[in-house]
Amino acid sequence: MNNPNTGIARIPRARKRSGLRKAPSLIAGAVIIGLLVCWALVMLLAPTSPMNETVSDPLLLPSGLHPLGTDHVGRDLLVRMGIAAGLSLLISAGTAVLAGVVGTVLGLVAGYAGGWVDSVIMRIVDTVLSIPAILVALIVGVAFGTGPLPLVFALGVVFAPSFARVTRGPVLVLKERDFVRAAEMNGVGPVRIALSHLLPNAFTPLAINFATVASTVVLVEAALSYLGQGVPAPNPSAGRMISESTRFMQIDPLLVILPTLLIVVLAIAWNLLADGAQEYLAPRVDVGLPGSRGGPTILRKSKTPSPAGTTDRTDSTETVTAHQPEDVVSTGSERTRR
Repeated sequence: MNNPNTGIARIPRARKRSGLRKAPSLIAGAVIIGLLVCWALVMLLAPTSPMNETVSDPLLLPSGLHPLGTDHVGRDLLVRMGIAAGLSLLISAGTAVLAGVVGTVLGLVAGYAGGWVDSVIMRIVDTVLSIPAILVALIVGVAFGTGPLPLVFALGVVFAPSFARVTRGPVLVLKERDFVRAAEMNGVGPVRIALSHLLPNAFTPLAINFATVASTVVLVEAALSYLGQGVPAPNPSAGRMISESTRFMQIDPLLVILPTLLIVVLAIAWNLLADGAQEYLAPRVDVGLPGSRGGPTILRKSKTPSPAGTTDRTDSTETVTAHQPEDVVSTGSERTRR
């Protein structure tokens, strides 16, 4: 953008990362997940609310004693849904961590090594990406049995390629930068360069992808549990609760509605975290217009007095940035007039 008076172009500058108050999605997602974790812990540690035991008559409507009612066996829905929320969060977070570690390592090696190493790793990644996650989980369940740990392992392998692709892209660009070349010339090893220089600069897309993968895992785990290949009975899972309660839906619709709402809330919470991480971590651009956040860019002319005994005078242009010392600003070229 050019200044109409001086004709000097203003260079867009990177704005500082927003504070938490500027990322409401991040706060909302963290609050929802925190509340669900607290709910699961309270229900798990409550001595008078057994998780898998009959506590009252079946198919009771919500009441003071049982705020969400009871299921077709007479188990407290409030307790079972709280435990189901905790298990779903544990499986989704564990899967995202495992996939993130494996995929990030593969992406760093492929991007930094290049050549045939990159080609081999990325062809393996493409092959794994072509296999449906549910199919892999079913095969692992048949081979190793059902349960949270086999499910985390199977889904972690399936979703690791997404982290590999997210990591490889920035590494391909960053490894050509001067600071990486300087580290190589100073004798810094490739492992240290990858961990100290490349990985921190790829953290933002990795954090966003972590929450996105966790949200997807919530839905996959619910689908597998609905098919009987997720969390084993009688442990509570939202998908299994829907499967077991479908035949009683006309008598008590809450048996299906409540677990469905739980799955939706879990997926929304992780998606809010992904959106909030993008808002908080991604750099923003400020074009320096008056009234913009971070202070306007002020361009003004200052006259440099001529040495004594001469008639020449030099005009210079000074650029001042208000409240933004770290931004990149442009300076005008000097013009000499007689």
